[in-house]
Amino acid sequence: MSAEGPGSRLRDTSSVKMRLEEEIFSLITEVQDFNLSTIDRIELPTALEFHRYVAANRPVIITLPPGVTTFHEPSPARPTPTEQEQQWAWPAFTKWTNEYLCQTLGEKEITVACTPNGWADAVVDDQYFAMPCEKKMTFEQFLDGMPIRTKRKSPSSYKFGYEEGNEESTQGSRLENLSLHDDRHDHENHQRDSGKTVTDPYQEVRYIQLQNGNLMTEYQELLGDVPADISFASEALGRGPDAVNFWYGDERSTTSLHKDHYENLYAVISGRKIFTLIPPTEQFCLHEKQYIAATYVDTQDASTQRTAETPLASSTPRYKLEPVEPLMYTKWIALNPSHEPKDDLFEKYPRFSACQPFRVEVNPGELLYLPAMWYHQVEQESDHEGKCIAVNWWYDMGFEGDRYATATFMSNLVQLLEQIET
Repeated sequence: MSAEGPGSRLRDTSSVKMRLEEEIFSLITEVQDFNLSTIDRIELPTALEFHRYVAANRPVIITLPPGVTTFHEPSPARPTPTEQEQQWAWPAFTKWTNEYLCQTLGEKEITVACTPNGWADAVVDDQYFAMPCEKKMTFEQFLDGMPIRTKRKSPSSYKFGYEEGNEESTQGSRLENLSLHDDRHDHENHQRDSGKTVTDPYQEVRYIQLQNGNLMTEYQELLGDVPADISFASEALGRGPDAVNFWYGDERSTTSLHKDHYENLYAVISGRKIFTLIPPTEQFCLHEKQYIAATYVDTQDASTQRTAETPLASSTPRYKLEPVEPLMYTKWIALNPSHEPKDDLFEKYPRFSACQPFRVEVNPGELLYLPAMWYHQVEQESDHEGKCIAVNWWYDMGFEGDRYATATFMSNLVQLLEQIET
């Protein structure tokens, strides 16, 4: 309801901009009031039950049948499994140890994203959109650069946030307290060790994150350990997945806030993933803008790369950022909703005060349905082997209906508002 009469006019750009902003905030508030305040956690759905979440554009965590993560372990006391348990007990849950992966992939050349701090595809210094240095190496070499293999610490000294066998999870809920600062994400690339902070002498965080179907292109040997699709999702969406991706990292890597134009079914195999989720209607709160595209470059010559036995001096930067040539810009989000103190966030990004993010934890034996165009930031916790592994199935989003058109309209409106001079 407006206090202004039908004949009133806005005669200056400042008033127009203010009114448009008020209407956008009103839309955000109404969506928040009339929609979900938590993320549901449900048992394995039928295609129809799953489609209701797709139609409502609502994330949901799906719990697979009990025991699927240990189904392939030998146990004489195990009761006869049901057909459903056999279908969802993927061999990956028990087979994908570091030993098995080395035996299967050891000499296979793979693509690894390398950064000095674990933040690939993220904003740096409020100026650059930093893309990782992508290196080709064998899987064995990849593991040799991970903390669990370099033996900078004994495995018993690690303080992993996830203990294998602990299937407790919190219900996905709004983040009431955003001041969850965690020094493991500082740009000094520190590691946690029994409550102490230890500088990484190798100044490199490795993460397997190549997308667009890397399970089919670089990890074909693992195809038999996970299903080719998620059956209820394929039936509900009327198509199979466009891509299946393999992810391997540890607690040092974080995926910054972004969105994808895919319906995403995300399964954790080992470790734990922590998602911060923001619906597309809250895009205005995120202060998205253009940044200079740049790539991390390893200052070491490939022929003289250090090994685990010859670390760099801690005072010598290993990586530098180089802008892409010719000069390019990438639209991205700089704010960190889960680890920046709330007061700092609101001071730097005042519109974010209207945002109500969700925080959800996904454990082995669980699937997250992440609707297309939902913003998400992803962190991870390692298991007892120092790894966090996940697989996701990307389904092309449907462009029928008004969901895509509405999101595009909002994006264009936000861009137009930022161009209005007052």
